[in-house]
Amino acid sequence: MSGDTSGIAEVPKHAPDPPQGAVPGPAGTVGSSVARRRAKRMLIVLSGMMVLVIGGTVAAAGYWYYRINHNIKGAPLHGAAPGQMGSAQIIQPTPDAYGHLPLNILLIGTDTRLPGKDADLGGFVDASGRADVEMLLHVSADRGNATVVSLPRDTMVPIPECVDAKGNHYGAQGVGMINSALAAGPGCQVDTVELLTHVKIDHFMMVDFSGVVDLTNAVGGVDVCVTKAVHDPDSHLDLPAGTSQVKGAQALAFLRTREGFADGSDLYRTQAQHQYLSSLIRKMKDQATLDDPIQATHLMDIASKSLTVDDPIASVSSLLDLANTLKKVPADNITFLTMPTVTYQPDRNRVAPDQPLDDQIFSLIAHDQSITVPSSQSSPSQPAQPGGTPTAGATGGSAAGSNPAAAHQPTPTGSVSTPAPSAVKDAIVVENGTTSDGRSKQLADTLRADGFKNVTGVSFAGDVATTEVFYSAPRYEAAADAVAATLQLPPGSVRPGGDGSAPVVLRVGADFATGDVFNPAIPNSASTQGLPSDAASSADAMNAGDQSVCVKAQ
Repeated sequence: MSGDTSGIAEVPKHAPDPPQGAVPGPAGTVGSSVARRRAKRMLIVLSGMMVLVIGGTVAAAGYWYYRINHNIKGAPLHGAAPGQMGSAQIIQPTPDAYGHLPLNILLIGTDTRLPGKDADLGGFVDASGRADVEMLLHVSADRGNATVVSLPRDTMVPIPECVDAKGNHYGAQGVGMINSALAAGPGCQVDTVELLTHVKIDHFMMVDFSGVVDLTNAVGGVDVCVTKAVHDPDSHLDLPAGTSQVKGAQALAFLRTREGFADGSDLYRTQAQHQYLSSLIRKMKDQATLDDPIQATHLMDIASKSLTVDDPIASVSSLLDLANTLKKVPADNITFLTMPTVTYQPDRNRVAPDQPLDDQIFSLIAHDQSITVPSSQSSPSQPAQPGGTPTAGATGGSAAGSNPAAAHQPTPTGSVSTPAPSAVKDAIVVENGTTSDGRSKQLADTLRADGFKNVTGVSFAGDVATTEVFYSAPRYEAAADAVAATLQLPPGSVRPGGDGSAPVVLRVGADFATGDVFNPAIPNSASTQGLPSDAASSADAMNAGDQSVCVKAQ
């Protein structure tokens, strides 16, 4: 009821859950039938993750550009009513020394099922939609590491008053299931998560059920591991002990199975979901077919049919820019967590935030302090100050994530202002001083994708230990700084000189033999040392690069 002046908020047809109410199943019951379908929505998130890991390979032109662009739906980023967020202490991110900001993206999987394929897979028609899967993705300012936190859908939290895209008002709830905020639109879900975490969310990506099985098939399946054989008649999952490749209906069954894993709880099942996503990310990064524009276009087309994002990124070009930025994060530097919870006493079928542990996790994320580096390089006791610079001795996620071996805060090396890559017109030559064939071409492609116009990759006579950027004359120093800033090279990497082959020469050494940014591999054993041990244990931390993970079966 838009424009209502009576002071009484309209109750929408699909209103949020009551604070202590259970969500009825298709037959008006609660319990196993509802719980069993929760995890299968996890597969929905995969299409959103595909956009993040494909990374800039779609040919953005002609028919396919128009078709994919037409598929993508946009919606407002925020949905809280005016004045609802005024007292919220949302921590504003601090830019790193290069002026780069971290990225926080809310990934939402909605359980909306419309007639057709959605209903066939989901078992019945339900057009209301709730946030059955919710993940907060944080990417550090230097794109060196990422943290993905699953927010259990049964968590009871405050929900602000919201206004949907049609002007309908949804009353505030002192406490309600976190997933119910989606009834007022994804913007309300974003604001609910900001209130809970105090983390500023930059974007959201929401995907529904349609086409997800096809998307899984398109990448050729995903490897998963279980400690012993699983035969679940409810989800129809049938796996032998050890590692198996799942696709299509079996992938869906793996993600929806509850009784097959550990104690049969929804919370434990997130570990299986994290294992699946980790395996998918590794495959997407390693799969050579993603370098094929035709294959990448096909995957993007499938994903885009199910995709709703916030208005500023609701286009192919914007999503590709975002994907090209996020693809730089190595799998070894991605950590999956589940938000720690405790039993919600008024209703033991629900959970409540474990406030002390959650505060530790979300404080690290809000202050861009990496969870994927040793605690000596990212101390929660010395957070960056909101709106300012890190305190003395502190290192943010941008510093630690870009070079854990050196553990320094990167700073621009030149005295001139650093231009944006797209503003650099000077010729840049990338020289391969490593033993890795094709390394100069790889980084030349990376720089071009980042916006540099005139980049060429060549070989170099001899092996080089340390990567450097040379400028042949003072007027090219700013362009050299832009190259160093984009690749997140350490201080002292830019200096006058070179061999005269171009105004700017990037000579790549053995210290930068892999990756799109200067980011030596971080061992899996250090993957959660940025978190206090009690928080890491309670959150079931998992590293995306760890291929030894095997889900505990009943």
